Amino acid sequence: MTDEDVRLSPHAGRRWHNPAPMKALVSRALYLIHRWLGIATCLPVLMWFVSGLVMLYVPFPKLTTEERLPHLAPIAAEALRISPAAALAACPGKFRSVRLAMVGARPAYHFMLDSGACSAWADTGEPLGPVSPETAQARARDFLGATDVGPAEVIERDQWTVYASYNAHRPLYRIAANDAADSVIYVSPRSGEVLVDTTRFERGWNWIGTVLHWIYFTPLRSGGDSDTWRWIVMGLSFPALLAASSGLWLGLTRLRIVKRYPRGRITPYRGTKRWHHLLGLTAGLFAFTWLLSGWLSVHPFGLLKLNGLPPGAARQLAGGALRASDDLPLLQRQLARAPGAREAEWFRFGGKDYLEISTDTVKLRFDDQAAAAAPILPETFAAAIRSIEKTAIASAELIHTEDLYYYSRSTPRALPAVRVRLADPEETTWYLDPATGRILLRVDSASRAHRWIFNALHRLDFPPLGYSSAWTAVITTLCLLGAMLAASACVIGWRRTRQKKP
Repeated sequence: MTDEDVRLSPHAGRRWHNPAPMKALVSRALYLIHRWLGIATCLPVLMWFVSGLVMLYVPFPKLTTEERLPHLAPIAAEALRISPAAALAACPGKFRSVRLAMVGARPAYHFMLDSGACSAWADTGEPLGPVSPETAQARARDFLGATDVGPAEVIERDQWTVYASYNAHRPLYRIAANDAADSVIYVSPRSGEVLVDTTRFERGWNWIGTVLHWIYFTPLRSGGDSDTWRWIVMGLSFPALLAASSGLWLGLTRLRIVKRYPRGRITPYRGTKRWHHLLGLTAGLFAFTWLLSGWLSVHPFGLLKLNGLPPGAARQLAGGALRASDDLPLLQRQLARAPGAREAEWFRFGGKDYLEISTDTVKLRFDDQAAAAAPILPETFAAAIRSIEKTAIASAELIHTEDLYYYSRSTPRALPAVRVRLADPEETTWYLDPATGRILLRVDSASRAHRWIFNALHRLDFPPLGYSSAWTAVITTLCLLGAMLAASACVIGWRRTRQKKP
């Protein structure tokens, strides 16, 4: 037989292309990848599982509207002497929004400008800020109901004020209270408002919770450019993802259910390696999906990136830019219809201005005649969305329950809401507040992908579970199993690196 006959023979592949060595080579390569990447990333993965478990029970410190309003005194309508438009003269700049609330015993308008926050007294029209350290201490005492607080320290930011939402008020006053909770209060020097409060319990647990999980250390989050932080997250999570995926494949190939190892064992390993193998078979898939979704959460190479609203959408719905009202008698009539008002905020829809007044229990909305504002109809929203999107509307309806995309997470969703679905290939859907006209959510193909690839895989917010006690139990169990898997990897890795011979 000639060489040509051998090459063309149907049995030639068996003689010259035996797949066994290639399979062994791939298996060996995956084994080495899993070993050394596992050694390099076992501590970060352990950190993510433990910190994720802590986050489940202790959220990052934040002052919610529900917590803030009871600390505000009822608005003294009789003390108002200046309209918002007149008070705006004390805050030059491009106007965006305005609220009315009490600061101490006096009413004040809080404006948001393109340049940041600015406040003016509603009884004199004079600028409220800059707030003195002594006044900031008084605000902290009023908020806490405490008499003994420390000095007002001026800071640009710290570990608990890394969010960009505080940028409009920086620098901030940080005031420590001598109370049982070891509270620390942050006050805006521009508005005199308390922005956030923390306790020793929250700060302590968040160091091993949110701060570790999100790698939210102040130096990494102190600037406007988050590229360094993103590359650190990707640089840690991607090798861990490779370690988890290779380990999952190796674990399955070494598992024997039918033709077992000696003494009926399903794993060839002993001791810590045996537990690592079994834990990998139990929690390995979840570890892989959590690492994958966590890596995708920072949108590497543009993956899973969300789209914004169409340009000018909010302004078009509003029917123009919000204007500061110059009608003080109207404001006083509106406040008279809302006893116990704690805060008032202006909004605009369809070319008309409205006032939303918050009490301890309800929100009331009034039109420019001081009458109760009627809810905005789905048909009205549909016409506005059709004009923005330049696309036909498939349906517009008022919904009273959440759906697969509009649902509660850490805070409840506003209901009822208007849902407007477009007749486009992406089935783009808008959710809007019928009370104020505010855009609550816009869902397109990108946000749907993010919902199922990140939210569902990383947070396990599948419809049967939701954010219920069953969901909490499942997340807790999986975090504990994942932590045990990572801890066993750390033990194995430590022993491996301590060996004198590789």
